[in-house]
Amino acid sequence: MKRMRIKALISSMLILLLLAVSVSGAILYFGKTGVVLGFTRAFLLRFHAWCGLLFLAFGACHLALNFKLLTQEIRRLYGRR
Repeated sequence: MKRMRIKALISSMLILLLLAVSVSGAILYFGKTGVVLGFTRAFLLRFHAWCGLLFLAFGACHLALNFKLLTQEIRRLYGRR
């Protein structure tokens, strides 16, 4: 049961980080200059970078915890059992 809680926590963090990276990326792309929504461009760049790095770290953990399932799904997809 503890493993399932860890998987759920990592999946939840991935969703939150995906949202943070997507929103900060959109703000950086469309808000070219100055202060956007009360945040400076420099802060948004750092926030976007840190969330991206955390997203990669949690993504690697997610893949490691679900590697067996992933390989089984790929084998079924390509007909190898």
